[in-house]
Amino acid sequence: MATTTSGTLSNRQLFSSALTEAPMAMAATPMALFIAPFYTRNLGLSLAAVGTILMLARISDVITDPLIGQLSDRTRTRLGRRKPWVLLGAPLMLLSVWMLFVPGTTVTNFYFAFWLITLWLGWTFIGIPFYAWGAELSTNYHERTRIASVRTAFGVVGTLIAIVVPLISGGVFGYGYAIDESLHVIAMCTTVFLVVATALLWRVPEGAPVETRRISLREGARLMWRNGPFRRLMIGFTLAGLGPAIGGPLYILFVIHVLEANIASNVVLLVFYVANLLGVGLWGVVARRFGKRNAWVTGMITVLIAQPGYWFLGAGDLYWMMVVFFVLGIGIGSFSALPAAMKADVIDLDRLKSGEDRTGLFFSVWSLANKLVAAFAAGFALNAVALFGFQASGDNGPT
Repeated sequence: MATTTSGTLSNRQLFSSALTEAPMAMAATPMALFIAPFYTRNLGLSLAAVGTILMLARISDVITDPLIGQLSDRTRTRLGRRKPWVLLGAPLMLLSVWMLFVPGTTVTNFYFAFWLITLWLGWTFIGIPFYAWGAELSTNYHERTRIASVRTAFGVVGTLIAIVVPLISGGVFGYGYAIDESLHVIAMCTTVFLVVATALLWRVPEGAPVETRRISLREGARLMWRNGPFRRLMIGFTLAGLGPAIGGPLYILFVIHVLEANIASNVVLLVFYVANLLGVGLWGVVARRFGKRNAWVTGMITVLIAQPGYWFLGAGDLYWMMVVFFVLGIGIGSFSALPAAMKADVIDLDRLKSGEDRTGLFFSVWSLANKLVAAFAAGFALNAVALFGFQASGDNGPT
């Protein structure tokens, strides 16, 4: 079954396509927020080692991301170009999730690094073909915003599930409040959702590749760099994401050591992600009326206004933290769906100039830049606080 790429998707097709974002977000949430405290406070690895491993583990993506992007562009099977890669990546990602989130009794730096690299490999197998597929579902300007917004909303829902379900499990069954328990619950949720999402993807149509010739990797890289709109969009997205990426690994430590709140007070995260979900819808409406770029820039300004709020927080200011998080969540709601929809638009320019359908390769370069920013941010943030003598599992004075 083929889709009419110039038209709109049915709600059923859109749901089936977007659902995969939920388990991917469930797996990514602990990586951004909980994995560093878990491996330092609970498992005894040093803060500097964990930060360095988080940063260096992404180096493999320099090779795998463009490779998988180009391979998925040139894959030709009866199942399509993108589906086989998702099928390969799902079991690899699930195995890595369980090994990272529910490790054995003996954990070393090598163990952490190996399964971290394997997780990102599985994520690449799924994510790059999946996002390229989404860009190919329609060529309609506003429909692309709809597709990207719904997909982003499912990602936020997946993040909320990763936060809420452990809290519910802790309240009902007495298991889920502690970090190790939360990670176990998240691993189970990720497994269920990824299996269901992978099954539903098979009923989503793939558009046939639109190309008149194939070009060399060298020529393709030259044309990609000369694609001014894509270059500016990627640089803007990368720089905009750097600030939130630095803050993510420090969130739990901030709650414990600055706000002096119990770890169960992570319910504050619900405020952020609910606001994030509202922001996705809000900026989608703004984009339809004033354009995607203007909506995204306004979202970034909202984040800039909220970010200094951290400076005024201290012990007991959990509710003020919620206020800061709400405004941040609204602003960051513009950071994913709108650039993704804009990216699909500027890739069309490359297809016209190169004659080859290279959507997967473009998404791989985008993904790689995003991953390297996240890796640098985690390594920088954790090593910076370690440099000043901060102890993740110990007492820290005012200095």
